[in-house]
Amino acid sequence: AGRKYERDSRNRGWSRGVSSRVKMIGQAYRNAQILSLDIVIGALILLRFFCAHLSVEVEWEVYALLAGTIWLIYTTDHLRDAEKASHSSRERYHFHLKHRKILIGIALIVLILMIPLVLFVPIIITLAGGILALLSILYLLIQHKLSTIFSKEIYVALVYTIGILMVPFLLSQHFRFDLFVSLFLLALVNLLIYSRYERADDQLDGFSSIATKMSKSSLEKIIVTLISIGIGMAILDLSVFSIFFLAGYTIYALIIFFPPIFEKGHLYRVVGDGVFLLPILLEWV
Repeated sequence: AGRKYERDSRNRGWSRGVSSRVKMIGQAYRNAQILSLDIVIGALILLRFFCAHLSVEVEWEVYALLAGTIWLIYTTDHLRDAEKASHSSRERYHFHLKHRKILIGIALIVLILMIPLVLFVPIIITLAGGILALLSILYLLIQHKLSTIFSKEIYVALVYTIGILMVPFLLSQHFRFDLFVSLFLLALVNLLIYSRYERADDQLDGFSSIATKMSKSSLEKIIVTLISIGIGMAILDLSVFSIFFLAGYTIYALIIFFPPIFEKGHLYRVVGDGVFLLPILLEWV
């Protein structure tokens, strides 16, 4: 009986240890989401994916500039939203409001560190990056005016797509319209799905989005249509790129068709952002 008690105690201790580690990992990932680090990592993986399969070599400075730029844009956006919706129940806004001064300080440091890196990238990338930076600043300035049907989501998806693909396209001197449209649609579907799931939160916080402008069923029809177009384009391509796009669109279809599953614990965001991490599995394909 004593041995059985000791064994049961060890098993309970092991279970508690595993549970504790799982919770720590979950919280670490949640913190990464709050700080938009998952989006930054996803963008870097996508850049690496397209460069590798378009036979383009990119220096680390380009990756650093892309990471810094994306983080600055998202952090600035979240800081502004947190200030506007100080009453919001969203964890991300609470975090940014609470740590506002620290985040602004980190943002300034990141910006200062990025400046000398510009000297080490090809001039054509610098010029294109400058244009992209202006578009990003323009978005931050007129964001409240982009809240009409589709405008905000289309603009963000377009800037994101340009940010990822301009380097491989410019350095390879080959523009792939099919890849541009496919990634744009994938990013747009991602944003529309988030709008669909966060409709109630947007209404409570006083934010305008496509989801607050139309019925849920109408938005879902648009999302399904875009997914269908994306899947059709991926099937016609039949390449390593199509594997990624097919997987991404299939995952988004599951998210839109099974809301009860993906609403729990904001699983739709975890899985939705995880789509942009998929190319790491195709590194050697």
